[in-house]
Amino acid sequence: MINKSNCLFIFCFWVTAPLIAQITVSDSTSLVNGMTRQKVQDPIVLNPTTINQLLAPDAMQSPGIKQFGPQGKLNAKKFWLMRFTGNKKIAWNITVPKAGTYAVDFLINSKAGTSIKLTGPANSFLFIPAEKGWQRAQATGVLQLPAGKGTITLQLAETKDTIDIKSIELVNVSEKKNIEQRARKFKGDATWMKDAGYGIMLQVGGWAYPAKGDKKPWPGFAEDFDVKGFVDKIRDMGGKYIVWSATWSDYLFPAPIKAIAGVLPARVSKRDLLGDIIKECQKYDIRVMMYYHLGHDHKEVLLAKGWKDSTAEDYKSRQHWLNLETKIFTEIGNRYGKGLNAVFLDDGCVWYPADFEKLGAALKAGNPKRLICYNPWIGANLTPFQDFYCGEGFDGKETPYQLEDGFIAEGPQKGLQLFGNFIFDGPDWGINKPNTVIRAPRRWTVDKIVEMTKRLEKERYSVAINLLMYEDGTIGEASYNMLKEAAIKLKRGKWADQ
Repeated sequence: MINKSNCLFIFCFWVTAPLIAQITVSDSTSLVNGMTRQKVQDPIVLNPTTINQLLAPDAMQSPGIKQFGPQGKLNAKKFWLMRFTGNKKIAWNITVPKAGTYAVDFLINSKAGTSIKLTGPANSFLFIPAEKGWQRAQATGVLQLPAGKGTITLQLAETKDTIDIKSIELVNVSEKKNIEQRARKFKGDATWMKDAGYGIMLQVGGWAYPAKGDKKPWPGFAEDFDVKGFVDKIRDMGGKYIVWSATWSDYLFPAPIKAIAGVLPARVSKRDLLGDIIKECQKYDIRVMMYYHLGHDHKEVLLAKGWKDSTAEDYKSRQHWLNLETKIFTEIGNRYGKGLNAVFLDDGCVWYPADFEKLGAALKAGNPKRLICYNPWIGANLTPFQDFYCGEGFDGKETPYQLEDGFIAEGPQKGLQLFGNFIFDGPDWGINKPNTVIRAPRRWTVDKIVEMTKRLEKERYSVAINLLMYEDGTIGEASYNMLKEAAIKLKRGKWADQ
């Protein structure tokens, strides 16, 4: 992870190791002018009124450039090009409806002082990042783009230099202030998150198992789950909010969402479990955040949502999928209104590139104050049309960020409200295997939870403590007792007035 703490370094290595084995080399079997063909959309049609994302893995490439990923069914998870060197180049064919001057952002991982040359159809400039590591950095140079078709090429000026690159983004200079103004207006109200201290996160659903034996056939989990008993435990443990995983290990949504049922009728429930949880939480002023996994680990889910049955994604199928997700989010947002306080979208590497302004409007349907985020993993933040940093693996034991009232003031997540979520007991984020034994929390004590919470409240950010839960709502006894004792000391939840 980007965070500097040892625990996050270990987490990053643990997550990265299996992915590195899946690195692929760009296909060189069909070269055009010595470069691979452009993927998804060729040419890319620039929109002069919004942010245009030119993804590096989809670009024309010199043969032999390595890519981190893709992985998942139908190669859904696309990350970035890695160890891009000075003897290589990438390029994008574009078409521009009207001539204009375009500012450029670089989403890169590089050393400070690396010289990157960007060449357009009318001019070129050098960009030299001042920072090291993953960053979203805006160049001082601009591209003059004439109307019609053209090509943008990226190379490193020095053969000794190396970068990882996710994308470049182009914004029409004449519209830049309007876009920035819309992004500021888009922001939700993060006050509750600043003041929450900690919440409880659970990756439990139709994939969950009991302590022993087999799980219930879907939608048994959603129909039978004891909401009141669950919320009572959250109050006992002092959780000011919950992060409820509507989907995770499997795409099984615990509510009768029509937009999902229209394409995946067997993957919704008649009972509105999420709605019942929200209603019970509202009795005690407990906020609710929905975690959402789009189902990219299941080929049949992607195909039902409009993905092409091929490892080569195309523009038409991608837009069909994004339009369906927009419809799903709009229905969810309007259904739960002010009762749904935030949405955590995992795997930003699948969502990017997208019209995040349009997608964000759907995610905030029914509640413009709702907070949203897209998980960038270790990369730079993916869009200004979001509110908080997902903070995967960040446990809040220390604060390696420069903050201003809870907002990150510098680095690749600059401008986002700080938030974190981490595995408290484990061995994983959720129970999706039979006979899983919930282990006791490691390196945590009641006093450490109390100390962490006081600092979070002072520095005005929050972390979600991820607990394992069995199918019947049982959580780890050691975790429950530790958090309950901390809540009593902090006078949180059920103990606030005692």
